[in-house]
Amino acid sequence: MASTAYRKWMLWGALAATVLAALLVDDESEQVVNDVAQAVQPVSGSSGDKRTVGQTRETLPVDQLGKRKFSARADDIFAVTSWAPKRTATDSIFTPQILQSRQEEIRRQPPAPSAPPLQFEYLGRVVAEGKTRVFLAQADQNYVAGVGERINAEYRVDRIQEDAVELIYLPLGVRQTLLIN
Repeated sequence: MASTAYRKWMLWGALAATVLAALLVDDESEQVVNDVAQAVQPVSGSSGDKRTVGQTRETLPVDQLGKRKFSARADDIFAVTSWAPKRTATDSIFTPQILQSRQEEIRRQPPAPSAPPLQFEYLGRVVAEGKTRVFLAQADQNYVAGVGERINAEYRVDRIQEDAVELIYLPLGVRQTLLIN
């Protein structure tokens, strides 16, 4: 209980000291502001008079400083800065070394993906209700498909003609033709 009262008195004392310090500092700052205001008084009298309040001061001879000269060729603020050397007119995109290296790159590139050869065998067709369906075999699997239907989720029958069946290999979107004998 005694320690609680002691803490309260300490806090009140610290508060009082802070308020007292703030009041004293505030008075000093007003005095400094007044001193500065007195030092920066406007020149009294005519424009030829160079005296200020209580002191004599000389002014700078501004007319003798001269005018600043600007160049018509200013630095380019949008200039490209790079560590790469600048290309000259003698640098050509089509030098023999570059052409040879590009040809080697083309040779090294893997060929473009293509659809696998058709593994289907034509077995026959049926026309029912105006729709034509074909019978196809792949290895040991048999399929019956019409136009727009999928086979193995890899192929879709696109068109059925008298002498051919056109299929689309879906992963690449390549059209392939199965000839009918």
